[in-house]
Amino acid sequence: MKRARHSNCKGEGGVGIWIIVLFILAGVGWFMYSSRRDADRGGRAFAAELGRRLAVDYDERFLLMHLSPENQAAHLPAWRERLMKNLRSFGPLAKPVETTGDIQFSSHFFDPHGTFVSQLTYPTMTAHFDLSISKGNAGWRIDELNLIWNPPPAPSPSPTPAVAASPTPSPTPEKRKKRG
Repeated sequence: MKRARHSNCKGEGGVGIWIIVLFILAGVGWFMYSSRRDADRGGRAFAAELGRRLAVDYDERFLLMHLSPENQAAHLPAWRERLMKNLRSFGPLAKPVETTGDIQFSSHFFDPHGTFVSQLTYPTMTAHFDLSISKGNAGWRIDELNLIWNPPPAPSPSPTPAVAASPTPSPTPEKRKKRG
């Protein structure tokens, strides 16, 4: 009776499977970290674009497209119109919009959401947006948006000049008659 050639070697096929499983796990890990990095970059870019589109372009359509459904119900069209009216009344920006903030993840990889502040610098005053954003199924959306500004200082009234004697006093009416 002949024996098979490889019957004495145990577990030769298992090493190949372990290598394949290891490569699959490495691929999943790489995918998770790259997805997290992309979500972080995308959230920061969205917050910066939101500040620019509202404060510079006054794009009400962009605002409406990206408001979350809950925020659309909470902020009626009159609120959005008032927001745009206020932004237009501030005038053009003196400096570009500066957006700072951070993205957080609920379980290290999933459900990205962030809070940002977009600083708006006008010639006579400053303002800022407080933004809360999250990633939905169709892309980034605005969960909360607040515009906060300090009105420009009221100009101080100029002091009224005190009546002072002129260096060469004009002659009194009696002296004028004598000369003439």
